[in-house]
Amino acid sequence: MLLVAAWLAVLYVGLLLAAVDVATRRLPSPILAAAAMAVGVCLVGHAGVTGQWCTLATALLASGVLGGGHLLLALVGGGAVGMGDVRMAAVLGASLGALGWTAVMWGAVLPYVLAVPEAVVRLASPRRPDLAFGPYLLVGALLAVTLGP
Repeated sequence: MLLVAAWLAVLYVGLLLAAVDVATRRLPSPILAAAAMAVGVCLVGHAGVTGQWCTLATALLASGVLGGGHLLLALVGGGAVGMGDVRMAAVLGASLGALGWTAVMWGAVLPYVLAVPEAVVRLASPRRPDLAFGPYLLVGALLAVTLGP
């Protein structure tokens, strides 16, 4: 039940973040910190109640993998991926990691696949505004949950 609560927090905060990202091209750190806290409390609570500490360990590792991968892209990508995207990827990585590595893999790949059409249109445009990637991260993670292992 606590994993469901974690995903409800992700969904609620993710919808807010997606709207903010589309409007401002920013993912506010205080909102991401609240999401990380909510997901963390739910995951620790789940591990404590069920005794499935390996689920918590996988979630933490997946958070580091997705967050670290996006951090690498932020450092070498010339500003295409922002630090808000890095933080959001880490939160989503923890949530996906609690479901297993298949969900993490789908959650890592799907946002980029979903963003391709908009990215191609923006590349063809004479004026290239930034791409709001937060909504793609959220939708990719939600699709990863539905695809499941």
